[in-house]
Amino acid sequence: MPISPKTRSRLLVPVDFSAQQEAVIARASLLAGHMDAEVVLMHCASPVELSLVAIEPVYVPAAVIERFTSDHLAAAAERLEKLAGVMKAPGGVKTIVRATTPTAGILSVAKESDCDFIVMGSHGAGLDRFLLGSVAEEVVRSAPCPVVVQRESEDIAGIDSVMVGIDFSPYSRPLVELARTLASDTGSIHLMHCWQPPHLDSAHVFGDPGHASLVSTLSDGMQMHCRELERFAADLPDDDRYCLHVESGRPAQTLLDSYDELGVQAVVVGAHDADAVQHLLGSVSDRVLRHAKTTVILTEACRERYEP
Repeated sequence: MPISPKTRSRLLVPVDFSAQQEAVIARASLLAGHMDAEVVLMHCASPVELSLVAIEPVYVPAAVIERFTSDHLAAAAERLEKLAGVMKAPGGVKTIVRATTPTAGILSVAKESDCDFIVMGSHGAGLDRFLLGSVAEEVVRSAPCPVVVQRESEDIAGIDSVMVGIDFSPYSRPLVELARTLASDTGSIHLMHCWQPPHLDSAHVFGDPGHASLVSTLSDGMQMHCRELERFAADLPDDDRYCLHVESGRPAQTLLDSYDELGVQAVVVGAHDADAVQHLLGSVSDRVLRHAKTTVILTEACRERYEP
């Protein structure tokens, strides 16, 4: 179905007909209602799905392949239309089926349709999910809009409280704007800055019997970062929903430890931190996406779309 020019917010919801589909649809429905948005449901039939598998190479006539492809896409389109018929969205629900890989199809439709958000599941495929990254991870790295990654096991409810990872980079303020868009009008927005203390060699630490220098260094550093977060929040639009937090430790682990303690329904993280070392070990956003048990919203496009 052709997608008409956009007149309201638009959510792209990739569907793979897996067990996780119900949670993704539920999250997309809540967001569509909150944002007064329309929904685009899409399914990608990858070349693997469209191929015939044989123990030994066999010749398959082109006509047979064409018919198989056509039948497969038609069946997917029928299932998608049935799903659209029961899904509720203020702006209506449209459907698209593409014969391509999931990542390529999602990115293509997101750009063509000028989508504001992509709402998708988090699961990967066995060992490949850890070695090559899930489809969600691949989409986040190149998506033209924020990606809402929904967990299958999570209870679906409105986003009344959200945590935002703040690192004072140019992306930080747009991430807060993104959180304001997604959170309920009465929900809390927790601004979390994770301060990783500098490395102190053993001579510096253990050379002081009372560890006074270490305590002083950590205390001064914590106070400095607290003041910086207060200045950052002071420049944001007036909003009594902000709660400020500064924790010391590794950023990814600190975010993972904090969301459950704070009782938030979503974590917003900027996926812009992949330098050479982090690319090998896993960036903060990658680790949060892989290990968080709550809804995660990630984006590399946030600065351009949300910066005032």
